[in-house]
Amino acid sequence: MAVQIQTVSQASEKPVPAPQPYLYGLKSSWPIAQDLTGSNAPCRLEGEIADLVVHGTVPSAIAGTFYRVMCDPFVPPHPNNIPLDGDGHISAFRFHDGRVDMKLRYIETERYLLERRANKALFGLYRNPFTHHPCVRAAVDSTANTNLVFWADKLLALKEGGLPYEVDPHTLDTKGYDPFGPQIKSKTFTAHPKVDPFTDELVVFGYEAKGLATRDIATYTLDKEGRKTNELWLQSPWCAAIHDSIITENWLVLVLWPFESNMERLRAKKQHWAWNYDLKATFIVVPRRQSTVLPNGWKIGETRFYEWKNCMNIHTAGGWEGQDGHIYLETTRVHDNAFPFFPPDDGRMPSPETKADFVRWKLDLTAPSGSVIPDPELILDMPCEFPRIDERFMTKQYNVVFLDVFLPDRSDSGKNIFHGLNGLAMHDHRTGKTRFFYAGDDSMVQEPIFIPRTKDAEEGDGWIVAMIERRLENRCDLVIIDTREFEKPVAIIHGNWIDAKDLKKVQG
Repeated sequence: MAVQIQTVSQASEKPVPAPQPYLYGLKSSWPIAQDLTGSNAPCRLEGEIADLVVHGTVPSAIAGTFYRVMCDPFVPPHPNNIPLDGDGHISAFRFHDGRVDMKLRYIETERYLLERRANKALFGLYRNPFTHHPCVRAAVDSTANTNLVFWADKLLALKEGGLPYEVDPHTLDTKGYDPFGPQIKSKTFTAHPKVDPFTDELVVFGYEAKGLATRDIATYTLDKEGRKTNELWLQSPWCAAIHDSIITENWLVLVLWPFESNMERLRAKKQHWAWNYDLKATFIVVPRRQSTVLPNGWKIGETRFYEWKNCMNIHTAGGWEGQDGHIYLETTRVHDNAFPFFPPDDGRMPSPETKADFVRWKLDLTAPSGSVIPDPELILDMPCEFPRIDERFMTKQYNVVFLDVFLPDRSDSGKNIFHGLNGLAMHDHRTGKTRFFYAGDDSMVQEPIFIPRTKDAEEGDGWIVAMIERRLENRCDLVIIDTREFEKPVAIIHGNWIDAKDLKKVQG
């Protein structure tokens, strides 16, 4: 996903447009609709460029495509809509023979096509059909703008409020909605499904799975041919936002945010979500298979949930089963509401002093459902987001994690207007040491991906690729960092990674 998370102190401020005297006071039909890093200008471009300008050398061993998807409204959005609801727009960077080509295309969702044809916004607030124009209330309300995953020889464009769109990985043409067909009974599909590299399975869940504001959750697995197995339906403790999860060898853990939705709010034409300070950060533990060996006291088909305090665990790195029988998982954490555009019903804004960090949680599955879990272990005491691991080790205990971070000591606070993610971190659990790459003043790092140096390379040995916004220069650079010398890039070029050998399976 191409958007970033602001720190709460910055996000709680009202958006104020920069003075633009050269416009002579003329107004635009586009509202002030800042994204999560404060940008207020849509891209709205489609095209391709061959052999991009490169500073440095692109390692010839890198062969494949880096996909990025971003929120990019094609028409002026509803003035009260949120920054997460723009049309899905793909940037594909193809690496071959030390060169890089780029292609930009919109995902042609039903919503995008309807609004482009009308040349105006027809959809109102995020996931609230009561605010949409009556002519589109039966249309698929998905912008497919959150993540791209390659599975069963299909490139899936994902948004958690609907099912996937399939996109051609070569041309970026949109091929259709709901590519796995009637076997999928859930109305929704997570934007963060997890690949088990040891079993060749994609673990999926969908919340609000039977419709708006329902507590129903569907969990299941797709095999490498796209066939559904191991389906289990359950009920959430409340209608919660469930953005991310982790998988271990035998378990799926869903991470709930303390937002809630209900039909009364939706019918009143309010935002889909409202933060609730009385709700807790919650983890639902689900067996992945009917054959999963259950702890003492569990019944077949049972799930359990565990709570901490009110906070927002935004994204996960990974998880594993410890030798002590506990589940361990690592998340970024904000100690308050990180999305102030979904305030509580009383309108409270989060504290400007709110902390953010990266932590490890421990879940004791022998504890009864509803138990309070212990405080997490603090790993990085700094604002950070978008953790990624070497995904060859997904479901196992890993040693290396990569994250976007905010480095206040390296930032010129007089220039870095937005208190954003200006660096990357590489943390090694074995040594406890963290190495940093600093992107520069007025620069913001988007979500990184990791490419192994070889298929059997040591964990974390390879390259990090990430997009960097150069705010003052109004451009983005793609940086390649060798993990053996993490502090500086090997190449700068003016999403998710798919290896070239996997793309060859799909007719180009």
